Amino acid sequence: MKYLFLLYCFCLLGTYSQGQNMDQEWTRSINDPIQLMEQFIEKKSKQWKGETMNSIFTSYGEEGLNDAEYIFLQSPGLGTDFFQIGTADVGNFISKDRYLAVLRDALSSEEKASVKLARATISEGLKEYERAFELAQKIIKKDSISYQDAIEFLDNRFGYAKLEHAKTIMDKSTASTKSVGNSGDMKKAQAKIEELDRTYFDKIPLVTALIQLDEFYDILRETGTGLAVYAPYNNFKKNLDYLNQLRIDERRRWKSSISVTYPVKNSVLTVQIPIDITWETANIDGSKSIRFFLVKDDMMVQELGIFKNNGSVSGIQLEKNIEPGENFKIMAIELFPSDKFKIAKFVTPSFSIKNETKNKVVETAKRTDFDGRKITYVQELIVKSKNITIELWDNKEQDGDIVSVYLNGESIIAKYSLTKDKKQFQVVLNVSKSNDLFLYAHNLGTIPPNTVSIEISDGTSAEKIILNSDLSSSEAVLIKVK
Repeated sequence: MKYLFLLYCFCLLGTYSQGQNMDQEWTRSINDPIQLMEQFIEKKSKQWKGETMNSIFTSYGEEGLNDAEYIFLQSPGLGTDFFQIGTADVGNFISKDRYLAVLRDALSSEEKASVKLARATISEGLKEYERAFELAQKIIKKDSISYQDAIEFLDNRFGYAKLEHAKTIMDKSTASTKSVGNSGDMKKAQAKIEELDRTYFDKIPLVTALIQLDEFYDILRETGTGLAVYAPYNNFKKNLDYLNQLRIDERRRWKSSISVTYPVKNSVLTVQIPIDITWETANIDGSKSIRFFLVKDDMMVQELGIFKNNGSVSGIQLEKNIEPGENFKIMAIELFPSDKFKIAKFVTPSFSIKNETKNKVVETAKRTDFDGRKITYVQELIVKSKNITIELWDNKEQDGDIVSVYLNGESIIAKYSLTKDKKQFQVVLNVSKSNDLFLYAHNLGTIPPNTVSIEISDGTSAEKIILNSDLSSSEAVLIKVK
């Protein structure tokens, strides 16, 4: 019986696919989302019948597993577009380990990655179809429908079309007898994974993950490796690229959106010179306001202000203590949106900021206490680079020590359980002052006090230091950039 249901579903989905190009023409001619929803339900009436929904869930319900991170592989190049039009919260993070697992599978286990992508897509598609079905019933039952309900229906209706494509890639990947994606040089892609592993501790900002995935897929395509040369995936991606681009175009049509037109990629700003910002919006009234932030390495550096939506602002003064460098971005966020669940936001490509005055090192007063604990400095270090690598491990017997490490009073590693294995991470020092690095114990383990071995490297030399901490005191080092 299940196979009869499956055949029935494929027939319905096939009919849907054949009519997509035609659908684009008449959907663009209708400017009211409620009217478009009504006509879509009328033209595709079989999709919204109870027996169709039952057959879909009978056929696909056991196939979907929500390995959510694999959804990113649907359309790597369109990922940031989804973010820009308000499909993800600005502050969202994802697990670094789970994200890197997706990249590793995309590089060397394309069948595994494709099956997980298919299952995640089925899970996503069923949820979207179920929501669209619920909203469609309001029209069918002649209930009132709101403007936002209609937009939500139009957005979620795409879930129905994903199912056939997901089932196809799953069947072809499951039937595959050997890997065909590793004929090229894998070293460049492996280096990219290692770089991300070193850069982030345990979580990665969502927008960064999307941008990095796009770059990673370009490497796979350039080197002829992994998913980029795996035929079942490429066929699936082509179909999903089409659906997702259609979805993005339609969302932009109904949703508010922001696009910052200056600064742009590779712009060079100067700390001492006030900056200008220009932008364009869609479906945001001129009386509304836009909020702007300066961001570096995914951390907010300065709130630039809130300005009326008139397309430009001049004379914004950057804070004097901003450290010059690269990887700066401007983030724009719509304030008081009509739809609080779909806030327009935009993040620019990276640009640079320079400082016209030569940095002078300011002697920082040594910290005497922190959070009620006495701070004692045991060593002063001079390093040749502001970018340093720190490794830490349990200096004695592994005994359950839990510590945090602070740089200039800010936590750079929080509540970490020490082991005999070295944990490596990178930090950026402030070149204009002395930097204090200290240990903070959250417990005493079974062998007090907490004793940590720390090795600090500037790329040319390394220094090993032992720091102790108990529940009343902490040891610290002072670090200056030469």
